Amino acid sequence: MVSTVDSQRHATVLLVCTRGVRVPLPLLAELKRRRVFRALVGYGLAAFAVLQISEPIMHGLHWPESVLSYVVVALALGFPIVVGLAWIFDVNAGGIERTRPASPLTAPNRARVVLVLAGIGLLAAAPGLTWYFLWRGRDRTAADPARAASVAVLPFVNLSGDKDNEYFSDGMTEEIINGLANVEGVRVVARTSAFSFKGKNLNVRKIGEELNVSAVLEGSVRRDGNRLRVFAQLIGAADGYHIWSKTFDRELKNVFAVEDELANAIVQALTPKLVAQRPLVQPTTASTEAHDLYLKGRHLWDQRSEETLRKAKGFFERAVALDPGFALAHSGLADCYSLFMDYSGARAEDVLPKAKAHALKAIELDDALAEGHASLGAISEHDYDWDTAERELKRAIGLRPGYATAHQWYAEVLLAKGRLQESRAEADRARQLDPASPIVNHILAVVLFSSRDYDRSVEQSMKTLELDPTFQPARAFLALGHLHAGRIAEAMAVLEGTSTSSGLQPVRVQVLAARGDRTAAQRLLAEAEGRATAWYPRGALAAAHLALGEKEKAFAWLEKGVEGKDSLLPMTIKSSLTWDPIRSDPRFQKLLQRMNLD
Repeated sequence: MVSTVDSQRHATVLLVCTRGVRVPLPLLAELKRRRVFRALVGYGLAAFAVLQISEPIMHGLHWPESVLSYVVVALALGFPIVVGLAWIFDVNAGGIERTRPASPLTAPNRARVVLVLAGIGLLAAAPGLTWYFLWRGRDRTAADPARAASVAVLPFVNLSGDKDNEYFSDGMTEEIINGLANVEGVRVVARTSAFSFKGKNLNVRKIGEELNVSAVLEGSVRRDGNRLRVFAQLIGAADGYHIWSKTFDRELKNVFAVEDELANAIVQALTPKLVAQRPLVQPTTASTEAHDLYLKGRHLWDQRSEETLRKAKGFFERAVALDPGFALAHSGLADCYSLFMDYSGARAEDVLPKAKAHALKAIELDDALAEGHASLGAISEHDYDWDTAERELKRAIGLRPGYATAHQWYAEVLLAKGRLQESRAEADRARQLDPASPIVNHILAVVLFSSRDYDRSVEQSMKTLELDPTFQPARAFLALGHLHAGRIAEAMAVLEGTSTSSGLQPVRVQVLAARGDRTAAQRLLAEAEGRATAWYPRGALAAAHLALGEKEKAFAWLEKGVEGKDSLLPMTIKSSLTWDPIRSDPRFQKLLQRMNLD
């Protein structure tokens, strides 16, 4: 039998290393006997549970991030303590007892054991500390550029008790969006996408996921005569906890000051370093009444019908009468006249000169107004002046890179010029900025269609219809995408249930012709031609005749389309498969020349 001294001497010879400390092999067996490793595992699980509970509580109480760091360090220091306690004490059914040593330790070995126990505790804490302070921090830093300074401004709720004041709360929301969009480094969701959640009681986390933002701003507006109360709160999209909130009580004459103060506060809450020195919301008129009229006009203009456009035009005209230097009101008038071509059957020669005059006036008053340059770009697009349209839309994008409508219109111009890859990039950018806008999503589908990527065009058209099932242009291109991909049955299924008097009739003609039902196709086309008005798409009728092999009639309608400045025709005529049967005809080349697309 070996003596105690010989055992200790033997243990000193057989060594392993733990963080630079030589450990006698029997010590490992002793650690196991004293259940030190089991205590470490149990403490590790408990520490993890504490962190899971502490983090949401900390955010709910608005404690700084450093508090969580202190908690992590404290839990890490607990590992060596647990190791020491597990070495000294044993927990069993009888209670807590001091563990008896298997053999007495000399002073040098006792010191060595203490160092080993401390090393084991630090080793156990090292993975958690490394993850929290190194890898977690690196992941958060990498994610910050994409989401940290991003916000969706939801429509402020009108609490005035008068539904007629709805335009005012919506208008204030829009101006806050525009103000924040002027800050470099802050990504703001476009108006259309933000307003798609109006009246919907959705979880903030769900909204944050759909719009890919880190924060959501919501609030309310109460207006009583010349008194104004605005309540706003900024909520973290990741956890649903409040970041910041404030109530503003002001006189209505200081509405711009309220908007600017609110915009600054939001930016400070997101990323303090990004706060601009200049006002974020620039006063656009000295007249509160003119500003009020402008908001009413925009509220109606957004509804896109002939009746609301005419009412909007009246509000913009009254705003200009009160303040002839109100650039935004002139831009609003320009946009009304432009849309009259699409919603009231107005002729280009009757409305485009008026639209252009107001757009130029807006730019003259404020050359840094993105809306004015975008309006002029859209007017030039309708007038087939592609170089001017491109120049003005690029200027608008330069002034407001987050202006989704400018990117959308620029995509249309590039598509008309046959620059498909650039057009798709702009359409994609517009969709990223305004993912809930049906028209923005539709234009991307049109770009894909003209690029002859029919499967993806069909997919995009279906996404558009999910946003707005009544959006007929998306249904038309969904059917055309199936048709050009050779899926005739699917194309007809898309059109089932739609009225034969709708704008989809020329598309139905193309599908019937492809199916071999020529008689039915000719009958429907005759009805469409008898019903055609000044704003009916001439290009669609030309495509229907071409599907029936009637080239002469197709050219006749193309001539009318070019003469009437058909707005859909330029987006397909340069690249779409539709026009391949007549693309080599000299008359087709002359049409391109007249459209300035040669």
